[in-house]
Amino acid sequence: MIRQKTGVVLESFRLRIKDAINAASELGFKSVQIDATQREIAPENLSMTGRRELRRIIDVNRLSLCALGGELGVGFINHNEFDFIIKRTKEIINLALDLQTNIVTLQIGSIPTDNGTTHWHAVNTALSEIGQHAENYGCRMAVKASYDNYSTLKDFLKSLHTDGVKLIYDPASLMIANLDSINGIYELHEYIVHTNLWDTRQTEEGRQIEVPIGDGIIQVEEFASALDSTGYYGSYVINSKTMQDPIENIKKGKEFLDRF
Repeated sequence: MIRQKTGVVLESFRLRIKDAINAASELGFKSVQIDATQREIAPENLSMTGRRELRRIIDVNRLSLCALGGELGVGFINHNEFDFIIKRTKEIINLALDLQTNIVTLQIGSIPTDNGTTHWHAVNTALSEIGQHAENYGCRMAVKASYDNYSTLKDFLKSLHTDGVKLIYDPASLMIANLDSINGIYELHEYIVHTNLWDTRQTEEGRQIEVPIGDGIIQVEEFASALDSTGYYGSYVINSKTMQDPIENIKKGKEFLDRF
């Protein structure tokens, strides 16, 4: 049941960290995801004392940390940036361990499809190194990726030969890309370890706008039923980026999820 696993990305509230943690607790969330690329949470800026204090604040608010956001704003596109991405991601994994979560999110970009190219091998090598580091410490990288079909994604993930690289499932983004978000659960369930949920609808002018979960295109009941049927044990995490009056709209979305 979703109500037992609802979480929220703290940055969705657009508040300071402590205030956002309090807001999540007051709204009845069970868990939170925190962005480790923001300045005050970045590994080099959060001392061991700071890490213990953040953990304490999460605990006293009766929350768990379901994931640490490690998306650096770039995918695996420019080979010259790969060493930086690998090093930085390993630092975030180490921070996640100190904060007592075993899920770290990562942005890949477009999945390379031609395994005969230098780019395919460079991306594969970089992700395999990150995934192996995560696996060695009992963590999982929950990746965001762009792809045209589920077979392409599955083939690439299988080629990594590590259990350290898994998936974030984002049904709204899949639907915008004209992919069947319910079928995708059955296609990808062995890789899904985390979710980010937001909703959208199209205006009369043809623009996509973010709306509270339940007011847009996500088939929430079917989505939750399908994901639960595969044995999914992670959180259902609201991740709002653009909504006005975020606290009220996040509350509305949570109340909708709690019906299921």
